[in-house]
Amino acid sequence: MKLILQITLGVFMGTLASQLTTNAWYARQENAAKIATEKLLSEQEKVRLQQGERIRSMLLKGDQNDTAGLNKPPQ
Repeated sequence: MKLILQITLGVFMGTLASQLTTNAWYARQENAAKIATEKLLSEQEKVRLQQGERIRSMLLKGDQNDTAGLNKPPQ
């Protein structure tokens, strides 16, 4: 009877350790994926803001060229 209890306890402890290890691994993988996604979104937002700044500067240059052309006397 004592041997059966030891085997049962061993199987239970092995199963518990396996489950805890698996859960920890999945949590680590999920955290790594979350960090990678946040980094990607951050980079995309940075690129979007840079593109917006470039467009804004191009529009301002275009406005300056248009107003400069209006101030010139016709030829």
